[in-house]
Amino acid sequence: MTDQQEFIEKISELKDTAILQGGQISEAQIEETFPDLTQDQKNLLLDYFKQNNIGIGEPLKDEEYLDADEGKIIKMYLDELEELEEVDDSLKRVLVIGALNGDNEAKERLTNSYLKAVVDVAKLYTGQGVEVGDLIGEGNVALANAMSLLQSIEKPEDCDEMVMRTVMNAMEEMINAENAEVDVNRKVLKLVMEIIGKAKELSEELRRKCTVEELAEEGGFSPEDIMEAVRVSANCGDYIEI
Repeated sequence: MTDQQEFIEKISELKDTAILQGGQISEAQIEETFPDLTQDQKNLLLDYFKQNNIGIGEPLKDEEYLDADEGKIIKMYLDELEELEEVDDSLKRVLVIGALNGDNEAKERLTNSYLKAVVDVAKLYTGQGVEVGDLIGEGNVALANAMSLLQSIEKPEDCDEMVMRTVMNAMEEMINAENAEVDVNRKVLKLVMEIIGKAKELSEELRRKCTVEELAEEGGFSPEDIMEAVRVSANCGDYIEI
């Protein structure tokens, strides 16, 4: 596995963790995954998560990333689910056991207990090329499929993660099918972080901003990639003479 592939996998794992945590990731979790980040690289990573609707330390407020139309659709779905019974962890455990034993009523109640969570997950995938209503629809199909996979869990407490990952995977596959640029964006992020790191190192050696040509020669980057990094991140201007 290349360094770039490993980086992309770690980013994906952090993003999944953030969604399972209700749309937020802590700085400590980021630092544990990437202990050698410079402050500039860390800031770029924090921006990446925010652009993907993920808050640092706490979830973003809906108005920070949902547009007006998306907010109305989300509210419409949640209003329709308002009358569903509240299911705490102990009741959910009972329902999982019942569903595993073939109790159809328990399975229906268990399914209903996740419908609001499907809407919450769909919110976090907005802005990636798929309408939020379509994401919710795909998530509900995945939820039904997850109910058929209950026998795969080892204990009732594993149900939440299995269901949520099934829903997340379905939404991501839908997005990837509609927008092949998702993986490209992660690769660009990795490259920009490398360029910033090398530019900072070189500018400190030279005691001035480095030129695009100097950075290309020293870092092995193409001038085109460097200029793209400058366009993507304002931090590059601190170290690169444009």
